[in-house]
Amino acid sequence: MTQVKLNKASLSLKQRDLKNYQRYLPSLELKRKKLLSERNVLDEQIIALKAKKNQLQDHIQSNFPMVAESINLLKQFIQIEHIDISEENIVGVKLPIFNSVKFKIADYSYLNSPHWFDPFINSICSLVEIDLQINVALSRSQLLAKSIQTVTQRKNLFEKVLIPTTVKHIRLIQIFLADNERAAVVRSKLAKKKRQLM
Repeated sequence: MTQVKLNKASLSLKQRDLKNYQRYLPSLELKRKKLLSERNVLDEQIIALKAKKNQLQDHIQSNFPMVAESINLLKQFIQIEHIDISEENIVGVKLPIFNSVKFKIADYSYLNSPHWFDPFINSICSLVEIDLQINVALSRSQLLAKSIQTVTQRKNLFEKVLIPTTVKHIRLIQIFLADNERAAVVRSKLAKKKRQLM
C-alpha cells in the first residue's frame, strides 16, 4: 500500500479521484447489464438454432433414407463459395454476425438424377448454413463471456477496492488536517496567554 500524503493538495486529488470513480462505476454497471442481456438473447438463439438443426437432420433421415451410404459422395456436389460475416459493436465489444453463405453446386444432369436429388442438395445446404450460424453464435457467446468477465472485474475493482480505499484516505487526510488545525489554535492560544503573562 502506498504512503498517503497528508496535505490539502493530496486531499483535493483524492476527492477528484473519488468523483471520477463514482462517475465511471454506473457506466460499467450499465455495460455489464447490456452484455448480460445480449448473452441471454444469444443463448436463446443458440438453443433455437440447435433445435432447428435437429429437426432438419430428422427431416433428412426420414425423407432421404436412400442416401445414407452415399452421403460423402453427394457432399462433393456442394462447395462453400463465400461466407459473409460482418461485425457488430455492442457497448464497445466487437461481435461477429452471420449474414449469409453462398454455395457452389457442381453441375449435374437434372433429367438423369433421381427425383429426390434436388431437395436433398437444398436440405444439405440448409444444414451447412445452420451449422455456420451456430458456430458464429458460439463465437459471439465466447466473446461476450470474456467481455462480461472483464467488465465485472473492473466494476469490482472500482466498487470494492478503489472507492473504499479512496474514501478511507480522504477520511485519514481530513482527520490529520483537522487535528493540525486544532493544534495550531491551541498553540496560538498558549502563545497569546504567554504574551499576556509577560
